[in-house]
Amino acid sequence: MTHPTQPRRQWLQTSLGLALACALPGAAMAQASFPSKTLRIIVPYAPGGTTDIVGRRMGQRMSELLGQPVVVENRSGANTGIGAELVAKATPDGHTLLFTNDATFVANPVLYAKLPYNVQRDFTPVAAVTYVALALAVNTVTPVQNMRELATYMRSRRDLSYGSFGAGSQSHLMGEMLKKLTGASDLVHVPYKGAGPALTDVLGNQILLTFPAFPTLQGHLNGGKLKVLAVSGDKRVPLLPDVPTFTEAGFGELDMGAWYGFLAPAGTPKDVVDKLNATINTILADRDFVEKQMTSQGMSAMGGTPEQMSALMRTETVRTAEYVKKSGAKAE
Repeated sequence: MTHPTQPRRQWLQTSLGLALACALPGAAMAQASFPSKTLRIIVPYAPGGTTDIVGRRMGQRMSELLGQPVVVENRSGANTGIGAELVAKATPDGHTLLFTNDATFVANPVLYAKLPYNVQRDFTPVAAVTYVALALAVNTVTPVQNMRELATYMRSRRDLSYGSFGAGSQSHLMGEMLKKLTGASDLVHVPYKGAGPALTDVLGNQILLTFPAFPTLQGHLNGGKLKVLAVSGDKRVPLLPDVPTFTEAGFGELDMGAWYGFLAPAGTPKDVVDKLNATINTILADRDFVEKQMTSQGMSAMGGTPEQMSALMRTETVRTAEYVKKSGAKAE
C-alpha cells in the first residue's frame, strides 16, 4: 500500500513551483466578461468545519483578485452529494464552483455504487488548494494521555462511539482502521454533516473521539475541554509541537490526511477554468497568506494545473480503494 503522505510529498515537490508560472498573461486573457457577476462557492459540509473555513478564506481573496463578490453557500447532506449535485447541474460558466475535500471526488466513488453525481462526467477540475493534517481528538475528561492508553480504554468499554464528518470521509476510514488496529470492534461510527458538529459532540462528551483538521479545532484548543493525541503527516504540526504524529505514536496506518480543491461543472470553457486556476495559484503563491492561513495550522499549499489535479484524483482513488479494503470500511 502506498504511504498516505507520499502522493502529497510528490505533489508539493512538483506543483508549488508552478504556482506563479500558471498565472501567465495567457490565462489573464480569458473571456473579458468573466466574471460578470457574483461567484458562488458551494461547500457540501456544515459551517464550522475545515472545508467551510478554507473555502471562505479562499473566496475572500478570489473576490479581491477577480473584482466580483464571492458568496459561500453550505449545502451539506448525502455524504456531500447534495452540494456536489447542485454544482454538477449548474450553468457551466465558471460562476458556480464546488469547494470540497477528496472524500467527494475520491472516497465516495470507491464506497458507493450509486451517487447523485459522476466525477468524470459532471465536473472539470480547477485547482488543488491544500493538504490538511487530521488529528485524533478526545474530551479532556477521557482518562487517556496517548494512543496506547486510548487503545486499552477502547477495548475495555462497549458503549463508545466515534464521529466522522460523513460516511466515506477520511475520518470514517480512519475510525474503521483504528477499530481494526486496536481490536475495539464495538466502537460505533456516528456520521455527521461536517467536522464541526462532530467536534461539538466530543466537547459535550457525547462521543469518544473524532478526527478534525486543525482549522476546525484551533478555536477550541485553549478552552481546556479538548485533548489531541496524535496528528497525520510526516512531521508535527507547529500549533501543537508536543503532539506526536500517528507514525511516532506507533499507529502509522492511521496516517491519512485530507486534500481540498475547486471543481467546476463539466463544460465550463477552458479559458474560464484557466483564469480561475491562475487566480487560485496567485493566492497560493502569496507567502504571507499561506503562512498565516495554512502552514501555521497544519496545512500545506498545493496549487498546480487542472491536469495535475485530475491526475492526482486518479492516483488517490486507487490508493483510497486499497485503504478501504484494508480498513474494512463500508458505506452506511
